[in-house]
This record gives sequence, C-alpha cells and structure tokens, in this order.
Amino acid sequence: MPFPGVFDGPRAWTARDFSSPSDWVLQLAEQTKRELKTAVAQVIERGVEPGLLQAGDFPLPSFAATAAEARRRLIGGRGFVVLRGLDPDDYPEHEARLLYAGLGSHIGVIIPQTLRGDHLYSVRDEGIRMEAEYGRTGVRYSKTNAAFDFHTDSPSRVAGRTPDFIGLLVLRTAKSGGDSALVSGYAVHNILRRERPDVLDRLYQPFWVDRRAELPPGEDPVLPVPVFAFDRGLTVRYLRFYITKGQEWKGEPLTPADIEALEAFEEIMRRPDVAVRVPLERGDIQLISNRFLLHSRTSYEDYAEPGRKRHYIRLWLAESSGVAGSSTVQQSPPTA
Repeated sequence: MPFPGVFDGPRAWTARDFSSPSDWVLQLAEQTKRELKTAVAQVIERGVEPGLLQAGDFPLPSFAATAAEARRRLIGGRGFVVLRGLDPDDYPEHEARLLYAGLGSHIGVIIPQTLRGDHLYSVRDEGIRMEAEYGRTGVRYSKTNAAFDFHTDSPSRVAGRTPDFIGLLVLRTAKSGGDSALVSGYAVHNILRRERPDVLDRLYQPFWVDRRAELPPGEDPVLPVPVFAFDRGLTVRYLRFYITKGQEWKGEPLTPADIEALEAFEEIMRRPDVAVRVPLERGDIQLISNRFLLHSRTSYEDYAEPGRKRHYIRLWLAESSGVAGSSTVQQSPPTA
C-alpha cells in the first residue's frame, strides 16, 4: 500500500521541539476568572445541566481570543494546550464541573462518554481490576491507578462517537506518579516510514477492537479499526489492550507479524526524545487532539484520605455540531 510522504509542519513534532512548559500553557486572564464566577452563578440559577451547556449559555467575552487560540493549536497546531490559572479551592466540586463544562463549550461541542449519557467523567481509582473484571460495562483503565500506555480515547466509538478533542480538569493530583505524556502520530509515522516501512502496511489495515466496556445494545462487540488512516490528514486510533481482546474474541489472535508491527509502533512512542512529558497542576485544564495525538500516564500512588485522592474530570468534545469523530473515516492514503 502506498503511504503519504514525510509529514512536516507543527503537527509532526517531537519532544525536542519544546523548550519548556510555557510552550503549551495559556494563562487565563483575571477578567476571564471574574466572568467565570458570574457565568457559574447564572447557570446555577437557571438549572442548566453541565453536559448540556453551549457557549451561548455561558458568556465569557474576555475568553474569546484564548478559545480561538486553543482551537487553532488543537486543529492546525501541535494538538494540545494547557489552560492555567484556576484554583479548585475557589469552587465546590459541582461548581467546578459547571465552570469546566462552560469553558469547554467555547472550545467544542460536549458529547457523551458512556452509554448512560455521562458528559463529565471522573478519572480516578475505583479499585477496578482490568484482567479480572474485563467484559463488564464500565471496566476501563481510567478507573484504576495502573500505568496506561499510549492510546487514543474511544478507539472503537462509544455509541457511534469518537471525540475530536479531550479535556482533563485536574481537581486533585496523586501522592506520587500519575504523570502524563503525549506523542504525535505524525512524528511516529515519519519515524516508522524511515526505519520500519515494512510494518506500516499492517498498521493501515484494520484490527478487531473490543467494545465490551461500552457496548450499545444490538451492536457488534468488536469493530474493525486501523491504527493509521489518511483522508486529507492523518488520524490515529489505538488502544493495545482492546486490540488484543478484540482479536481474541473474534477467534483471530494477533499473529507474530501483527505483534511485530504493534511493538515497533510502541517502541517509537516510548522514546524519550519523541514523547513529551506534560506536568499538570491542580486547576489545570489539559486539552488535546484525539485525532493525531496519543496520551499515556504512569502508575500512581494515592493518598489514604478519600478527600485527597487523585481526581481528574474528563470532557469529550466534537470540533463542531456536526458528526463527532469525522476524522475516523477509513480511507487509503494517497501515493506519496
């Protein structure tokens, strides 16, 4: 299969392209923080649910330029940004959730993350044991304290949706560990094309991906999804655990050639000069492209007190009010 030529531009970054966290941090203006307090109070008075908020429900005039810059970076830039300046101690959790959803509504359209229709999803350790409990609805790595290798969210689509952007609000950090890292699919593709072109063909072919963690009624428990797809731009869909389980469920365990291709892909992502670590602080909102970036986290140790345990809140956003996950179109890439 022919592949695209070498990718260049801001999306094909490696860790060496960043000098400090200031390269990805956008500081919230003091005026925006005042507007947030007013907008939250108005939403509470009107009784609007966080997941149903639209930008018109949550006026933030001073945030317009920052929101436009964030979208520019997510869509045509390096694919991620950290909004900084919030203090979670200024808000009870229910207000922080409203504030977060309101800010998110100025970046994209909030979409559900579970079959129940949850729009704000808590990422925290709930004692889930992946291998022992897998196959039951809701059993996800995000409910554990385990290390989570590079992946994209919703690789097999929850209720037909794959988010274009992912948000994470940091309410509380762990006692130790839980560090985040990001990698560009464009950069990994460039390295594979240069070093391992023999495996690229397999990565453009579908793997069976397991969906049992969130399976809509009447739909197939596995879907065919390639790691790479190209249609006017590169997209990546990947979560190794779901691929392994999907191939096994289908009765087609990964072959040695499949494993070699996936291992080559993962080895490049783990290189310290390719992936970038993104330290997050309490109150940070990390926004990343789910089209061409993959993200990971290290394992972590929590505090013993329930009120101090690591707690992030996740948002899934569509770029526009059209069909989310339009980037999942699975077409062959053009000749280089």
